[in-house]
Amino acid sequence: MMTIDEIRELLTNRYPHWNIYLGQSGVAIWIDMNDGDTNFFIIQVTPKDGVGISLRREVDGLDFSGHDRAFKYLDEALDYMDKEIYDK
Repeated sequence: MMTIDEIRELLTNRYPHWNIYLGQSGVAIWIDMNDGDTNFFIIQVTPKDGVGISLRREVDGLDFSGHDRAFKYLDEALDYMDKEIYDK
């Protein structure tokens, strides 16, 4: 499992112009990220359960609950996120 500082470094290097917010709740690390435009992701990294990722578009009245996808590793989740952003 990566530490919160390792995750912060990975994300800031991979997405240098994004707004990235990290926090820890118990064993889970929560990441809120956005590009300052229309892409907003929530990522949950948990040692035993893997990585959950949710894609949001900035839409008024959006009902958000649960994760859209789950992955075993953070790299897999970030590759999925890149595909969602760049393959529109």
